[in-house]
Amino acid sequence: MDEIRSKTPPTSRSHLRLRILSLAGAATLVVLAVVAVYLLFGRTSATQASVKPRPTPAAKSAATALPFELVDTDGLEVDGAGNVYVSDSGTDRVWELKAGSDTPIVLPFTGLKEPGGLAVDGHNALYVVDQKNKRVLKLPAGSSAQVELPMTGLEEPHGIGVNSRGNVFVVDFKGNRVLELPSDSNTQVELPFAGLNQPYDLAVDEADTVYAADAGNNRVVKLAAGTNTPVDLPFTGLNFPNSLAIDHSGNLYVTDLNNNRVLKLTAGSNTVSTLPFSNLVAPFEVAVSPQGDIYVADFHNRVLKLPAGYETVPLGS
Repeated sequence: MDEIRSKTPPTSRSHLRLRILSLAGAATLVVLAVVAVYLLFGRTSATQASVKPRPTPAAKSAATALPFELVDTDGLEVDGAGNVYVSDSGTDRVWELKAGSDTPIVLPFTGLKEPGGLAVDGHNALYVVDQKNKRVLKLPAGSSAQVELPMTGLEEPHGIGVNSRGNVFVVDFKGNRVLELPSDSNTQVELPFAGLNQPYDLAVDEADTVYAADAGNNRVVKLAAGTNTPVDLPFTGLNFPNSLAIDHSGNLYVTDLNNNRVLKLTAGSNTVSTLPFSNLVAPFEVAVSPQGDIYVADFHNRVLKLPAGYETVPLGS
């Protein structure tokens, strides 16, 4: 495994990530301006940038940046031990930052081309969506030999999740569908989500309910295990929700990309609140640890950690 090295980021960005920012429409003009600066000039310092992104409203935040040096963050996950995993589609690598360490290491995936969504199962195996190669890879715990899952016909996969039985779920962004590969089968099935438009991520809770970020429809929907009818969740005012995470209590977390915020839906209620992250710019990924710590990656390729015990702000206040 390689230790992290300083590098000069390339000016190119992930094709899917750019497409997502473009698809959000007129409401994303500020974010698109930031993208244009990056594409034309590469990364600049805050004093050099000709376009300043619109930050979130000022708020007290205990979030701290983790010691990653990333080019194009496209996936984020944390395991039960507090190890943090990040996929960098700009360098075609997956990084691990072990709990208590300040030195990320590269995991031994090979042949990646724009790695995206990440998930960890109950045996600490790590899964990565290899977006441009249209495949899903698994790296068993303690192994350096990746395994390709028998998923076929993927058009533009990104989000991934694994339930307690080891069933793997994948969002196909371009195919507008959510697929499930049972742990005891080599045959994937399409879940009965209806009317999806550019779904980008998913989450699975302990009751095997599947949640989908239906980004193009600005909604989050859930499909309870054994049912065929998805239900819209009570989020309002979303502008391209694109990443989901769920904790052991059933609280659901959503990155609201073009509103530069992270929302929490309290389990068993219609209560939506805003997490106290400051100055987010297009938050792209969210993950939650078993201890309740929240991790967010944004367009500046920062990975931020908000320790458990934070205070949320009621939505609209």
